[in-house]
Amino acid sequence: MEKWKKPLALGAIGALLILGGCSMFGSKKETLTKEQQDNVVKRIVKDYDIQSIEFTQFSQDRKTGTYLLNIKINGSSKLETTLPFRNLERLNNDSDSIGLNPVDNFEHIERKQSLEKIDISKIKVTYLEE
Repeated sequence: MEKWKKPLALGAIGALLILGGCSMFGSKKETLTKEQQDNVVKRIVKDYDIQSIEFTQFSQDRKTGTYLLNIKINGSSKLETTLPFRNLERLNNDSDSIGLNPVDNFEHIERKQSLEKIDISKIKVTYLEE
């Protein structure tokens, strides 16, 4: 009986490790719809004068649950930033403003007055998964 305890315990630990690994790597990759990405563009254009925006990465921090959206403005590596969102529903509206940080990097493209009417047809947008 004693000789079975050790292999049984090791087997149970191995099974738990395998199940834990599957749950960690088995989740689906997060992504955003084109409409949600357009909403982000509209919210940025409202307060910043931009010609292009590239969505470079979207992920979720597993510890905090926060969604992180990486963007590059006007093709400049100096105008790269990460936008945090607590939940995806925040990306379903196009009316709120989005502040870009660090402020010093983006103040030269910040508008003096927010736009009332927003048209993104002239903005070059590179969407995720393109």
